[in-house]
Amino acid sequence: MASNNIETTLALEYLRAPLNPFPTTDHEKYVNDMRVKYRTYYLEYNISDGAVMLPRMFADDFGDDICRIANLIDSNDNQFEVLVEKINENVYLTHGWASLRDFYDLRYGAWLTLMYTGYGHFGLIVQNRFHEVLTPPTHVPPMKFVINKFGIPPHFISDLPESIELLSYSHDGRFFQLAHEKTLTYYDIRTGFLMIPYDGFGEFAFDEATTSIKLVDDCGNVWNCSLIFVTFPCKYFKVGGEWGRLVTARKMSIGLNIMIGAQPNGHSETIYLIIDP
Repeated sequence: MASNNIETTLALEYLRAPLNPFPTTDHEKYVNDMRVKYRTYYLEYNISDGAVMLPRMFADDFGDDICRIANLIDSNDNQFEVLVEKINENVYLTHGWASLRDFYDLRYGAWLTLMYTGYGHFGLIVQNRFHEVLTPPTHVPPMKFVINKFGIPPHFISDLPESIELLSYSHDGRFFQLAHEKTLTYYDIRTGFLMIPYDGFGEFAFDEATTSIKLVDDCGNVWNCSLIFVTFPCKYFKVGGEWGRLVTARKMSIGLNIMIGAQPNGHSETIYLIIDP
């Protein structure tokens, strides 16, 4: 019995070993193929959930290997950065997880295949509810979702609740002490600039000399934007930079309602976005 346990342990450690990036012999290719299969996990994607618990087998095999940030990468090199939490020896993907819904237009849920390649990186394949593989969107350069790390400690937090709802990203209500709702126009969608009024919002949120700002969306992603103060024919602000990439990534369209939040101190360096509030 002890001999069998030792053999099983050695076999598992062999499968958990790093992948060979350049297998040449038939034996190396066979071993690599077995390791890929061993590192492949299947998940349900629920469009109403902003977080997910990875299979317990992953936690048992590679839970000690993964750190606070994971990256999901599809075959077109689109990347999704997500926050990792560990609770009661389970591994959860939280902030940033909801980004997949709009990017792949997942209206009814999906099935995901994650292949762990090490160092917090996963290969990603998305299938619809009928198990048809979805072709990833093509962008030049590839889309890269980056989560807002402000206020996130580098270490894992103990005593977090095992609740998908509570682990999901949501804006702090204090970010919307000053808020502006608008319906997106042709200009907002097609030109790469979001128009924000000066009166009643911009005058209280921004310093007129500010030229750059961060925009955090309701999935927890941060987008680096430019800020332009316009004075003619009337005063308003234009948010550019990665705003156009955000419009594409989230498949935003003319007529969509959004809410923008900021601190009413006249020196906001970050604004917060809720889509279709």
